[in-house]
Amino acid sequence: MEEVVLRSFDAGILTVTLNRPEQLNAMTWPMMGQLLAALRDAAADPAVRVVVLTGAGRGFCSGGDIRTGEQVDELDPAAVKWSGDPLWKTTEQRVSQVLRYVENSVLLHTMAKPTIAMVRGPCAGAGLCLAAACDFRILSETAVFTTVFANVARSGDYGGSYLLHHLVGPAKARELYLLADKFDAKEADRLGLATKLVPDADLETATMALAQRLAKGPAIAYRYIKRNLNAAETGSFRDVLEMEAMNMMRCSATEDARESGRAFKERRPPVFKGM
Repeated sequence: MEEVVLRSFDAGILTVTLNRPEQLNAMTWPMMGQLLAALRDAAADPAVRVVVLTGAGRGFCSGGDIRTGEQVDELDPAAVKWSGDPLWKTTEQRVSQVLRYVENSVLLHTMAKPTIAMVRGPCAGAGLCLAAACDFRILSETAVFTTVFANVARSGDYGGSYLLHHLVGPAKARELYLLADKFDAKEADRLGLATKLVPDADLETATMALAQRLAKGPAIAYRYIKRNLNAAETGSFRDVLEMEAMNMMRCSATEDARESGRAFKERRPPVFKGM
């Protein structure tokens, strides 16, 4: 099978690259499957401290490839089981295919380590959703965004309605979805989608500087910080307070916490080992 998702690993940083540059990394079933495998491996591998998601060539991801979206996903047992049936494209069976891969957004948003989207060029539809699912978004000035779904008579998937609701607010999320207009990197920055906006020539340098900083950080504390923040999206104030207290004490018992105390006394930067 053609590799349409590439992985490279260095010093705790896993870079995952969507690799269909001629199609602006439009997503197919094989690409979504390979991305899911990469993210599952990253979430489970303690050597991976940070995940960077990007696209090959001049675009991040132009969304789903509508030319292949009606095909059967050969890696989905449920879809293959029904593929010989003329009615296999019922709503329930097609939902089975979609739900198999929306886990990509879930993993980027909830895995117990920081995730960074490195975005240049087109970032549309499901591609925008993947970028929104990450903890950080470093944007090139060439980045261009659109939800696009309404323009192709679709309602949207990959968690974008949830993610954009929280990132830009409910009123702006409705505007972005219902009008589906394009907006540039400066507007994305104004809306709060950008962690950092940089010239295209500086995109990799700026992204890796952030990734390296995070890779040297307290991995266990990051895990519980993300758990607290994800709980805060839907939980009550009291529930989050209780979770924070429990997670604070878990972190206080780690070797990293003890190292921070030693470093403070010795007036030196701490060296965290994720223990």
